[in-house]
Amino acid sequence: MLIGHTKQKKYFQNLIQNDALGQAYLFSGPEMIGKKTFALELARSILGDNFVQSPDFKLVANAGIEEIRNLKKFFSLKTYSGGRRVVIFDDAHSLTPEAANAFLKTLEESPAGSVIILVSSMPSLILPTILSRCEEVRFVPAGEKEVNIYLAGKKIKEQDKEFLVKLSGGRIGLINRLIEDDGIIEAKKAVDDLRKLLNSGIYEKMDYAKKIHEKGDYQPWINYWLNWVSANVHNSPKNVKIVKNLLSLSSLVSQPQFNHRLALENFLLNL
Repeated sequence: MLIGHTKQKKYFQNLIQNDALGQAYLFSGPEMIGKKTFALELARSILGDNFVQSPDFKLVANAGIEEIRNLKKFFSLKTYSGGRRVVIFDDAHSLTPEAANAFLKTLEESPAGSVIILVSSMPSLILPTILSRCEEVRFVPAGEKEVNIYLAGKKIKEQDKEFLVKLSGGRIGLINRLIEDDGIIEAKKAVDDLRKLLNSGIYEKMDYAKKIHEKGDYQPWINYWLNWVSANVHNSPKNVKIVKNLLSLSSLVSQPQFNHRLALENFLLNL
């Protein structure tokens, strides 16, 4: 279900009605706000309800060179319907240098009538020469009113709805993931732990870092902390520093060469 993005909907409806779609677009914005969902709905508008099964549709979710070579073959064929073909490239920023150069050439040579959509939360990592050939369409998180309307149709506790509104920051994708994966309890536990740690001593913080590190898969907890503190960043000057430290922590634990336990300890000790 696509929530919000009214301006973008009207823009593309007008382009389709006037047969004025461009060749390449970049859908940029934070993670889990509906960029990919919007791209899929756009493909539906262009190719019809059964677009996923259409030979004129391709979803690229792998950044390897083989996928790009397959994409080149895809463009070399005539369209099945005689109309447009649509390619959606998810997480376009994950292209390897070799694949990015191959994709650039494919982009330059793609036939008229093709619509290529790059979806990315980190467009700065995409090759500038690729970006220069795309029209950027920016997406922003849903507003609180839109989130509340969306949650009104969900069979969850009212207090959980209030929690999700604050935690999600307007990211419908995050709300969906927590509801579908029964992750609300875990997210609440992560936030409650952080609140307690703010007033804990050195021993308690060191012990917690040890436990969460041994537990493994601590990246989701760090994300919950970051979402929660970001939502409350204006409540205290201290929260600005915590957000910055969480961003640094998130970056460190995403790279295996760093000592993750030490990074967790340093973050907690500096709360």
